Amino acid sequence: MQNKLSNEDIEVLKFLSKYKMLKVEDASLIYKTKRYYRQRVNKLISKGYVKKYKSYIIIDKSGRKELGMIGSGYIKNIKNEAYMERLRHIASIATITINSCIEFIPSWDMKEKDKYTETARRYIGKMRVEDKEYLIYYISSKKEHIYIKQLLFDINKSLSYDNIIIFTENFDVICKKYSNLSFGKNNTYIILNTNSNKEIIKNYKNIDVHELLEGIYDKEILISNWDKANYLLEDNTYIVFMPFINTEQIERINWYYQENTETPKKVEIITLKENADVIERTINNKCKIKTFDKNLLGGISEMEEFKEDII
Repeated sequence: MQNKLSNEDIEVLKFLSKYKMLKVEDASLIYKTKRYYRQRVNKLISKGYVKKYKSYIIIDKSGRKELGMIGSGYIKNIKNEAYMERLRHIASIATITINSCIEFIPSWDMKEKDKYTETARRYIGKMRVEDKEYLIYYISSKKEHIYIKQLLFDINKSLSYDNIIIFTENFDVICKKYSNLSFGKNNTYIILNTNSNKEIIKNYKNIDVHELLEGIYDKEILISNWDKANYLLEDNTYIVFMPFINTEQIERINWYYQENTETPKKVEIITLKENADVIERTINNKCKIKTFDKNLLGGISEMEEFKEDII
């Protein structure tokens, strides 16, 4: 590094100035390398641009000076574990902005009009993906029933948002107590917080879903004439393309079957393998589940997902 910061070094500092923390291994997304990034991070640490906090880095004095920051980069509540946990969740989801056109606005930068409640706010920010805006929540595997109950109460109060994403570390923490997570929104997505799924979200706009489905089914895929499905097979089977769990879409389908008990309509939900069990427990039993591998959507393999870097 000598005394000169690279463009990637500056990007790390900018990320920290906006989101306050970055997991060391997530710096590889900025440096675009699986090993060399550790050397760069260590140099930033040795020069006082960043400092370690457990397995994360936060901005340090030289880093603030480099960016012309005055105090705003400090994390004042570093001994407050609940606060630091929230920052870790924000930093994890914020990595979705690296090398993408997606924008993530952390909760402290949201405009006052977005703060629909003054206390016990549970959202961690909002995300802009093309022309849509999503209110973002995060449920860790450690969260207790009372926290999740408060979070769901918050979602019900978020009248300004028609699209919600709940990132979670596993489905068990939700499914054990909550069978219905629909709120009358346009979309409420439940997404496992993995690097692979974040890559899928980044790349989703480039996916030709029609072509993808024709490859999976090896049949001609027609456009659906039913508003609750995306596509249609020649045998009148409706296809609902749901790579991530969408509780609102599931609720609309369930409601249709409840109101039309004698309908012969056939529906197939096509989703990532990791979602199949949850959807099967919540969707009407007249629907079939068909899964596909996330590699087809640009997600990384499970081996890559969890492989440790070897230095």
